[in-house]
Amino acid sequence: MKKFVLATVAAYIVLMATDYLVHSVLLMSDYAAIPASHRTTEAIMHRFWIMAIGQLFFAAAFACIYQRGMEAKPWLPQGIRYAILATFLTVVPYSLGEYVVYLVPYQLAIKWMVAGAIQLALMGMIVAAIFNDQRA
Repeated sequence: MKKFVLATVAAYIVLMATDYLVHSVLLMSDYAAIPASHRTTEAIMHRFWIMAIGQLFFAAAFACIYQRGMEAKPWLPQGIRYAILATFLTVVPYSLGEYVVYLVPYQLAIKWMVAGAIQLALMGMIVAAIFNDQRA
């Protein structure tokens, strides 16, 4: 349980920090080019707690699924492999769906997928390192 909580907290911190970096720094000019696509900053901050809870659930599920499926193999390639599968399960379909529904350029959807893959790779490596018990 201790490793699960630690992995969840670490994954959550990475997720929230990289979300900020990606969406509030790197992609801000992309979002500014399509002003009708998002709420105002004030409206987003008013609802921020909802996103924070959702990201906590994601981090906990991410850690739980890794813990349940980990094998007695080297942790680093296992964490990266897990992140790739999680990317195809979550980030890619979500980004493609958002591209279809909202008025955003395809380049933004590609950026979402690349950024999400990097986020999950970082999370996968960290979670795998935390659960590593030197079995392999």
